[in-house]
Amino acid sequence: MFGLKLKKKKKNKAEKGLILANKAAQDGQSDTEASQEGPFHQERPEGDLIHDDVAITPALSAPPKRRSKLLTKIHDGEVKSQNYQISITIIEARQLVGENIDPVVTIEIGDEKKQSTVKEGTNSPFYNEFFVFDFIGPQVHLFDKIIKISVFHHKLIGSVLIGSFKVDLGTVYNQPGHQFCDKWALLTDPGNIRTGTKGYLKCDINVTGKGDTLRTNPKTSDAEEQIEKNLLIPQGFPSERPWARFYVRLYRAEGLPKMNSSIMANVTKAFVGDSKDLVDPFVEVSFAGQTGRTTVQKNCADPIWHEQVVFKEMFPPLCRRVKIQVWDEGSMNDVALATHFIDLKTISNEQDGDKGFLPTFGPAWINLYGSPRNHSLMDDFQELNEGFGEGVAFRGRILVEIAVEILSGGAQESKFSKALKDLKLTSKDKDSKSSKGSSKDKADKADDGKPQQASDKTNSTEVEVEPFDVPPEIIPGKYEEFLLFGAFFEATMIDRKIGDKPISFEVSIGNFGNLIDGGSHHGKKKKSAELAEEDILPLLHEGEGDAAHDAAISMSTTCPEKPLVTEGNRNYNYLPFEAKKPCVSFISSWGDQTFRLHWSNMLERMADLLEEGIEEVRELIKISQEAPEEKMKAVFGDFIRQSSAFISEAEKKPKTLNQTTLDKKRLTLCWQELEAMAKEANGIIQQQKKKFSLDEMIQEAQNFVEKIRFLVDEPQHTIPDVFIWMLSSNRRVAYTRVAAKDLLYSPTWEQMGKHCGKIKTHFLKLPGKRPAGWAVQAKVDVYLWLGSTRFSSAMMDNLPVGYEAEMPSTAAGTHHPPSSLLYQARHVFQLRAHMYQARGLIAADSNGLSDPFAKVTFLSQCQTTKVISQTLSPTWNQMLLFNELVLHGDEKELAESPPLVVVELYDSDAVGKPEYLGATVAAPVVTLGYQDYEPPRLCYHPIFCGNISGGDLLAVFELLQVPSTGLQALPPIDPPDVAQIYPVPANIRPVLSKYRVEVLFWGVREMKKVQLLSVDRPQVLIECGGRGVKSCVIQSYKNNPNFSVQADTFEVELPENELLHPPLSICVVDWRAFGRSTLVGTYTINCLKQFLWKTREPLALISQMDGAQAEPAISDTLIVKESSEHPRSSQDPPTDHVYIGVEPPPTVVPYSAQVQPAILVDIPDSSPMLESEHEPAAWEASKEGPVKDVRKPSRRSTKRRKRTIADESAENVIDWWSKYYASLQKAQKEKESNPKEKKGHTDSKPEEVVLEIEDGPKKKKDKILKKKPKDVGNGGIPNLAVLKIFDGDLESEFNNFEDWVKTFELFRGKSTEDDHGLDGDRVIGKFKGSFCIYKSPEESSSEDKGQLRIQQGIPPNHPVQVLIRVYIVAAFNLSPADPDGKSDPYIVLRLGKTEIKDRDKYIPKQLNPVFGRSFEIQATFPKESLLTVLIYDHDMIGTDDLIGETKIDLENRFYSKHRAICGLQSQYEVEGYNAWRDTSKPTEILTKLCKDNRLDGPYFSPGKIQIGSKVFSGKTVFTEEDTDETVESYEHLALKVLHSWEDVPEVGCRLVPEHIETRPLYHKDKPGMEQGRLQMWVDMFPKDMPQPGPPVDVSPRKPKGYELRVTIWNTEDVILEDENIFTGQKSSDIYVKGWLKGLEDDKQETDVHYNSLTGEGNFNWRFLFPFQYLPAEKQMVITKRENIFSLEKMECKTPAVLVLQVWDFERLSSDDFLGSLEMNLNSFPRAAKSAKACDLSKFENASEENKISIFQQKRVRGWWPFAKSKELTGKVEAEFHLVTAEEAQKSPVGKARKEPEPLPKPNRPDTSFSWFVNPFKCLYHLIWRNYKKYIIIGFLLIILIVFLVLFIYTLPGAISRRIVVGS
Repeated sequence: MFGLKLKKKKKNKAEKGLILANKAAQDGQSDTEASQEGPFHQERPEGDLIHDDVAITPALSAPPKRRSKLLTKIHDGEVKSQNYQISITIIEARQLVGENIDPVVTIEIGDEKKQSTVKEGTNSPFYNEFFVFDFIGPQVHLFDKIIKISVFHHKLIGSVLIGSFKVDLGTVYNQPGHQFCDKWALLTDPGNIRTGTKGYLKCDINVTGKGDTLRTNPKTSDAEEQIEKNLLIPQGFPSERPWARFYVRLYRAEGLPKMNSSIMANVTKAFVGDSKDLVDPFVEVSFAGQTGRTTVQKNCADPIWHEQVVFKEMFPPLCRRVKIQVWDEGSMNDVALATHFIDLKTISNEQDGDKGFLPTFGPAWINLYGSPRNHSLMDDFQELNEGFGEGVAFRGRILVEIAVEILSGGAQESKFSKALKDLKLTSKDKDSKSSKGSSKDKADKADDGKPQQASDKTNSTEVEVEPFDVPPEIIPGKYEEFLLFGAFFEATMIDRKIGDKPISFEVSIGNFGNLIDGGSHHGKKKKSAELAEEDILPLLHEGEGDAAHDAAISMSTTCPEKPLVTEGNRNYNYLPFEAKKPCVSFISSWGDQTFRLHWSNMLERMADLLEEGIEEVRELIKISQEAPEEKMKAVFGDFIRQSSAFISEAEKKPKTLNQTTLDKKRLTLCWQELEAMAKEANGIIQQQKKKFSLDEMIQEAQNFVEKIRFLVDEPQHTIPDVFIWMLSSNRRVAYTRVAAKDLLYSPTWEQMGKHCGKIKTHFLKLPGKRPAGWAVQAKVDVYLWLGSTRFSSAMMDNLPVGYEAEMPSTAAGTHHPPSSLLYQARHVFQLRAHMYQARGLIAADSNGLSDPFAKVTFLSQCQTTKVISQTLSPTWNQMLLFNELVLHGDEKELAESPPLVVVELYDSDAVGKPEYLGATVAAPVVTLGYQDYEPPRLCYHPIFCGNISGGDLLAVFELLQVPSTGLQALPPIDPPDVAQIYPVPANIRPVLSKYRVEVLFWGVREMKKVQLLSVDRPQVLIECGGRGVKSCVIQSYKNNPNFSVQADTFEVELPENELLHPPLSICVVDWRAFGRSTLVGTYTINCLKQFLWKTREPLALISQMDGAQAEPAISDTLIVKESSEHPRSSQDPPTDHVYIGVEPPPTVVPYSAQVQPAILVDIPDSSPMLESEHEPAAWEASKEGPVKDVRKPSRRSTKRRKRTIADESAENVIDWWSKYYASLQKAQKEKESNPKEKKGHTDSKPEEVVLEIEDGPKKKKDKILKKKPKDVGNGGIPNLAVLKIFDGDLESEFNNFEDWVKTFELFRGKSTEDDHGLDGDRVIGKFKGSFCIYKSPEESSSEDKGQLRIQQGIPPNHPVQVLIRVYIVAAFNLSPADPDGKSDPYIVLRLGKTEIKDRDKYIPKQLNPVFGRSFEIQATFPKESLLTVLIYDHDMIGTDDLIGETKIDLENRFYSKHRAICGLQSQYEVEGYNAWRDTSKPTEILTKLCKDNRLDGPYFSPGKIQIGSKVFSGKTVFTEEDTDETVESYEHLALKVLHSWEDVPEVGCRLVPEHIETRPLYHKDKPGMEQGRLQMWVDMFPKDMPQPGPPVDVSPRKPKGYELRVTIWNTEDVILEDENIFTGQKSSDIYVKGWLKGLEDDKQETDVHYNSLTGEGNFNWRFLFPFQYLPAEKQMVITKRENIFSLEKMECKTPAVLVLQVWDFERLSSDDFLGSLEMNLNSFPRAAKSAKACDLSKFENASEENKISIFQQKRVRGWWPFAKSKELTGKVEAEFHLVTAEEAQKSPVGKARKEPEPLPKPNRPDTSFSWFVNPFKCLYHLIWRNYKKYIIIGFLLIILIVFLVLFIYTLPGAISRRIVVGS
């Protein structure tokens, strides 16, 4: 199949030239001969050798098709801007780094910023705050936006960043459900990545676009969840993400547009002349919210940068795209030249093991596209250069490399960065400008080459830009020459506006062929010395005397020609190419990495074939049963063959020099993926593991296609795309862009591009933003071939034969592409366009209809059909004749690949231009003159208007060759009518037969005003296939909107082929005064299949009759059975019986009890078998003898119940909320146990019994597994009755309750493109009715007497009075309506004219309000049947804002056979929290159901209920608890039967269980975007039934008041902070602070224990914390004002967490924080018995078993550790005592040590005092005790000295006195 590969040989250039000559010489020889010429053995693009005999002949025997595959879509629509809503819930943070911090969270998306409240003094704050951001924009750009969540430590002046986290919107949107739910974001410090984790933040992030449904996940309130296992990262990412450096290296660019947008530049240009390039390019690279830019290269269109931009981000990153943007620096402002995005997903592989690889790219060229390269001042298409929309011209290319290096330990230097270091330091000075950090304005001016600066930057995530040296091996390899050859076969449908000037076409690749504004070709300029070295070979070998060869071969434009106007309808112009087809050709040179494109082509071919296979299978499904499965297996077989071919090709690929790492890795990845897929496909074919249904096989194939398509996209570009421009007098008007790989030639057939050498029809489009409703600019059929010049002999291989090549005049003897092709043979044809009908068209008029006509264009002719007014499903039944069509070329060629027919649909308007509705392309069926004529078959052609589906066209086109004898020899045509319109011939029209259509008219609903008047007398018109029926007129819509005559029929001729059935349209008109009627709205049913009557029903009635006759026999056998002691003994029951064991529900249902039946067993004889959950118990009992009652349930079981401790303490009353919380937990458990379980499936749950019964002819095998023992500790939840909590609304669970009547939305107004599918504004009302279609019976008389088929089982539609009870439980995630990001929601109900406003009961400042409200409304159906529940936001000033609303059609529920009036409870109880709500008891409901469905029964006999031939057995005898009397009750068993009603044959369906539905709320200003969700349910009771009991009390539980008494006894081992100045001794002045999180206003402190020298403190101090608590939710309720200005208090719920902190008291400065302890009162580690045993690690790693709840224990005392930065900093002995508010009032205690119950004063050592208060004590303790000796000695010395001084002082006086006196 493939050419063999051998080692590559190098060949010099001269040989290439020689080959061309050779080939030219042997033009006549075939390819294979040419390939055997010696010189041909040379390098192929991949460097392979082509072996002689396997040369170029394609592997497939069939010759390649001349035309590319037909595409019906003419053009892709615009990229739409969409609305997106990003909602983020910040729940809590844990393990934040820092001491005594006040954390606050800020969220930034783009320019928007929002901030949470500040939480004081905690490292694990709890927020539970909800933020909503709205964005509008195209999806691609929106998904690059970064969500940045940062946590700051709040200060008055300048907050300090603790850590931040980034993720881009695209990553979130690609998650399942478009959301991360309850995940922990890892916070890091962008300033210093070595510091590691800064904490974790738990949040929900979801991104919803229009029409996305939100999946609600019940919140897990698990105190000790594992953070590491639940990080906020996509699935499959490792939980520990290392830091990495992302290097984006920019080598150089070439071929940039030479433009400078400033006016001065243009002035200089005018004077100086175009001597230099007026472009100053630089590159900006953005990734993960950071941007780095290179230096500016002045006046250079081929700049060389050699700089790299380095980003630091964790790996794998949560941001997916790298944006590379080339800018032109201007004096005023910079202008973007072009933008390119690289998705990291395409250049890396996340798999584990050796399969995965890090992002790597290049060095490879990236081609840039954008606006046309004109030199005008104002660029109209500037946004194309910024990455919006498809680029319409080549704008140069840039050589880029991307590498990623994982940093092992923080950001240490690696070899890679060390090598750059020396370089970096030397160039720092001259290059300081380049590193303009994360944004232009933050230029690092301090970068003076200080090494210290550099090292700082290595640890921060700031972007670095630095030059690098180019390693020699990276210099781009040699270039190869490529020849592009094109031939234009037809150019029609040219817009009349353009067609008045001569038209030519230009084909270009890159700047080659672009003659008007061509930039530089690389290598064509005079090269600077540097460049000459790099491009080792000059590219277009100017030096080799090839200049002539160059000039001659470059013909990239066709000659201008004046277009002619089309015949028939003069709508378009066309170019009269006739026999002479103009050609273009030119040579361009690119790097020879075409192997990339070859691999892509092989993969794409596989994907295309798979897709075609799937399409064929889908078509087959409509026709037959077995064929599609065989076909599907064959498709998989082909796929496996192709995969193995690809793999063998890939494995033998020699390594060539010009491969980058990514090339090698991608190739390996491709074949590994293919291997895996082939293995999977093989498994599907052989059906080993499981039986695959056809749908699953198709789904698998779709997945394969998606995977392959992802691999096809080659990130490293080689040859740029080909542009075909239409020029009108040298001005560019319209273009199309073709990927180069699709045109690339390869000798191996599999590697060839899909359009290479084929005629492809291109529809040219306008550049840039296209105006609304723009038409096709031109239709061009072009043959294009692109390949290496070495293969140029093959360029004309696949042209339609029969041409003569005309050479250009300048051609010098060598082989040249022709300048035009001349097709001499001329044939005359006639085209017959059989336009039968269309369906599902777009509405273009204001009344919701269109006046469609079709415009058919073929070659030079254009004709239109007649206009059919006011319909969306026109039947034209018209044949358009195109005569005198001249086609040139070989007739066989024309028959095989004829030109295509284009059909456009328009809406005809009386005034103005017709409006475009869409178009389709079809290939005609060709019959040549000598062939026998066969009438073609009509088929559907899909119509597209842009990207939107615009319906289908039923038509066929035949192209008949006119024989020489003239037109009369052609097949005959039917005569035309008066208006000269030919009908479609009878042999082509579908075969019709008579059908009868029965219509059920029920009523019309929700009619809006039409032409400012309300609808009052509506009538419905039904039309199908030209026939129809009218309903009666409703006399007064306001009084009774139902029709008085319920059903009617009409006969109509419909095609026998069901696929060709015409649409059925429903029209509603309103009769006004004076007999005027106005069209209100219409609806068209395009597919009637759902209404075709299946003839299976009558059998059901017969079998029921049999059952009735067999009745006596049955009861006898039953009695026999009863007497037997073992109901399940070996004797066989009668064969027509199925035994269903149904157990009575014990009043305490185990937790696993499901609302739906737990087990469904399929038995081959089609009678399903039902098992109850508790069956085994009963069977075991029955084996022991008479059934003993194991649990004696009584109806008053609620009064006496053993409760677990948790329940006892939590609440003494079991109420509705207990049931609600039990159900929530059950729902969550189910989700966890089977996350992938599909909705609506009742699988046997893991703990249920699995029962297999195989029913052979004479044997019954029972396999019964014992039930697993139930895990005992079920979280301490009593076994309560549960209800079903639906994630969505009830309608979606039960098919909109359309089992009895369908609801059709009536549309009016234009269908606008952007609202397609969600256009709520167009719905003007609803029609309720149904249809039944069947072939008309021959003897119609007998049918009409009885009731119509459609009326069977339809209730009468006279007004009914109903009592409606609406229960609103709670709402979630409401959209904030107030500027502070909160809402004050309240409920409003509307039903008919009744409106209930619950404004006084609004809930302040809450986005997740628990309403717990019930409302009663009296209503009359059908007048008031639409219930609207609105949630408003209460405002003090101004009007209240609507948050969202939901609408419920009560009538559909009321009459539905699913019995949605009141849900069936899971168990039957007479009183208590689960008392039976319905007005009818289960037995009554069962009896009524049997009567309504004409079933025989029910028959009640002890232990059994029988319906028809089905027997349900279970317990019917109960014992009263008080009196021990036995009571017989069938209610429990009847309820079980009702729960399993869907298993009753023929009539069974699922009945609505007791439930809560979760309805999305919508707002009309934001269509399709959820504004929150509402949990609610509705009960309805008809007035003619007995009155129901009182409504269920769902009022929210009031939180219970508690008081927590914390006694701080002592502390130990507290770290000592202060140092004594004199002694150097360490001490601390200890005190303890405490508060409950959320109640920071109630902080309490002990007194200070001064001068603790050992860390011991004695306090005996009591804190009292009163708080409100909801035991069921385990949350504390805090009610407080948010700030001084808030008017009302807001309520929020947080976990009850006690914070204790130990501090060091400072008199003159602020106190020092020493450590803290946070304890969740619901689960905290047990205390240590002594201070020694108290240990931090035990505390932090305590398991769940070692944790206690204060709500259970009530009183705890012991030692707990204080910690600071995860270090142990002290221990505290404390006692916690929890009392309820009532107990606290009865036995109060005093705060601190006060009365009552005062605490003793602590026995503190003498050293404990404050120097300020007791200075003497201070002297004594600090000085006297330490320096006593010195003080005494000093004192004595002082006395001695004083004595001596005095002695010396008085001595002279004494002596003199003595002398005087003595003398």
